[in-house]
Amino acid sequence: MDDELKMDVSYSAGLQKYWLSILLLVLIVASFASSDMALFAAFVFTFLVPGLIFAKFFKLSSYEVWAFVPIISVLVSTQLIYFVSLAMGYSKETILLTFLALTIVYTIVIFKKGEILPLRSLTRIGQVKKTTLLVFALIFAIALLVLLKSVWSTNQYGIVLTGSNWQDTPLHYEIIESLNNENFPPQMSYYAGANLTYHYFVDFHTAILEKMVGYLPQLLPFLNAVFIGIFGVAIYALAREHGRLAAIISSVIATFGAGFSYYTLLSALTSGKFSATTNYGYQYGGLFGLPPIFDNLLQQRPLLIGLPVFALVLLLLRNMEDKNRLILAGVLTALVYQFHNVSFFCCYVAYFISLLLNKNRFKLSYLYFIVPSVLALPFILQGGLAGTSFAFSPAFPYNFAKLNPIIYYILNLGVPLMIAAVSFAKKGHYLLKGVLVALILIPNLFVLTPNVWDMYKFFMFAWIPISVLTGVMLGKTRKVLAVLLIVISLLASVGVVAYNVGTNYGGATWDEYHLGLWVRDNTPQGSVFLTDASIHSPPAMIGGRIVVCSYVNWAYGHGIPLDQVYARIHDVDRAFNGTETDLRQVVQTYHVTYVYVGYDELHDYPGCTARLNQVSWLQTVYTIGSLRIYAVNATQIRT
Repeated sequence: MDDELKMDVSYSAGLQKYWLSILLLVLIVASFASSDMALFAAFVFTFLVPGLIFAKFFKLSSYEVWAFVPIISVLVSTQLIYFVSLAMGYSKETILLTFLALTIVYTIVIFKKGEILPLRSLTRIGQVKKTTLLVFALIFAIALLVLLKSVWSTNQYGIVLTGSNWQDTPLHYEIIESLNNENFPPQMSYYAGANLTYHYFVDFHTAILEKMVGYLPQLLPFLNAVFIGIFGVAIYALAREHGRLAAIISSVIATFGAGFSYYTLLSALTSGKFSATTNYGYQYGGLFGLPPIFDNLLQQRPLLIGLPVFALVLLLLRNMEDKNRLILAGVLTALVYQFHNVSFFCCYVAYFISLLLNKNRFKLSYLYFIVPSVLALPFILQGGLAGTSFAFSPAFPYNFAKLNPIIYYILNLGVPLMIAAVSFAKKGHYLLKGVLVALILIPNLFVLTPNVWDMYKFFMFAWIPISVLTGVMLGKTRKVLAVLLIVISLLASVGVVAYNVGTNYGGATWDEYHLGLWVRDNTPQGSVFLTDASIHSPPAMIGGRIVVCSYVNWAYGHGIPLDQVYARIHDVDRAFNGTETDLRQVVQTYHVTYVYVGYDELHDYPGCTARLNQVSWLQTVYTIGSLRIYAVNATQIRT
């Protein structure tokens, strides 16, 4: 009887210790049979498991763990699947085998170091302050509601990609869908024949999840909302040592705060001329020329990883004497390169500022931050420094802050910048202050991006120390004044929300959507389509195929010289407008297998359908309404 009791106790202890390992194994097995279970497994393994493993080796407070686990999990799981896929091929089976490897590692760590996530720890969630949970829930809910209305929603006309997401989100869909249609290792889906050097790993992460189910474009808005919530948690972790109230204020301002661009919104409302289309405040090249942070979070997907990583690195660099935390900051910095190379650069800026501020004599251990950077070398060497440039130049303020840079930054960064400036009169927070100054000076002194406009992203990273310094100051202010200043800083995001939910720009008509699905099902993966150099291209955005050239700024911003992009666009124009000989030369130069005629092509190249119909080596393979797809007959084109 005693032996049976001992066996029961041993069995119960083993179950308590290895319960998650058992569930992970069951989940992996079920994933081979059920796409729904596979999608759930992808969420668990890319947002949870790697972070739990890493957390066992570093001393982190509870609020740091909440931010650290999902961020490091996304970084590690995506990188791991990338390298395993290089060796074994990118597929659902490869992803699940990678998950199995993570389960084995997780189990070994448990065996060596004890429980990572005891069952009893799940009850601790209820111990978190309800106000804090409510703030994070609201951040996620607001982001999700806006994104569900503006990204891949539907109406009677087709698919809606509206508001902030009308222009850049099609690029991300092109990358995601081409990755999941055998464009791996990827070439630019929007510039055929060139290797993809863009920091695309946030899209690769989305592609991994979508790979589990085949095709699910609705994942993108949901994942964006999740990452926005994680960003809020990361800011909370960075500010938490200054008090819970300061941390909450910092999170809210970091996510929704902005400058005085709401002036245009209030002016339109009071004059009765409000329009969601034109009055959300942001004016490219105008007085209110820095898009509010929430506007960026809705559409700039790499920032969704780059910003929270930067917040965590700032948190870890506060103590240069803790070697383990310094190593961890270096690991995060190295892993973020392929997710957002500007974040990688900003993390190094923070590191060097922390070195300058350190009062102790330099120690070799301070170099522990740099050692993990070797993890980024494969991508740096592979792509060189494509998508980056270097010049001492005030081109950004010259082109975008023409009136007066100081006034421009005050207008666009608003009350939080002014409160952060007041904090300089007080002692402390020197790392945040030093980073703030550096990140505002950099775009005023240098150009590090091919497109000068992209230097504005440094202000988005500067927004993190601005928000935390503001939260710390307001956390010590009289409540009425604090609430008033917070409300003023949030008003600009009201216009952003109104713009995104109040417009319904088309992403694809129903005819274009069905054409894109036909392309997925009936053309060889890796096919190259000749299309207009436009933003919305169903063969790429929905079909997952590669096009000769898309929107000019995508390739240009990712390292292709502007003259080369325009030369290719000229070839596209020549193919649609020129002679059959012109068309043949372009088709053969770019290895085109299909020619697409859609609404943009019909608008920009009047009469192109009639001309293409006369080409003997083009065969019409799909027609819906006025849309056409022609297949290139490789045998006839050579005769």
